[in-house]
Amino acid sequence: MESQKVKPTLSVTISWRVYNRIKEEIGSRQISGFVERAIEKELDSYEEKLTREQKEFQQKMIADYKRDARNKTLRQEDEIWDEVVEEGIE
Repeated sequence: MESQKVKPTLSVTISWRVYNRIKEEIGSRQISGFVERAIEKELDSYEEKLTREQKEFQQKMIADYKRDARNKTLRQEDEIWDEVVEEGIE
């Protein structure tokens, strides 16, 4: 369980331009909360991107497998390799 009183400290370096903009828009006492929310938002976005890329990869693999399964020449070649391998096992 996370302690609400003691939180880890993260030290980052940002440009003066960004710092002044955050301070102006958010206020100096609200910067930590703002940064935490921004990081959470980015992490969620990153996780969604990875999930989307993984699904796209899986769909591509399935499509490639189906295409290969329909390929008569490839099936014939697979049969030849199966015979060669079986002969080597005996």
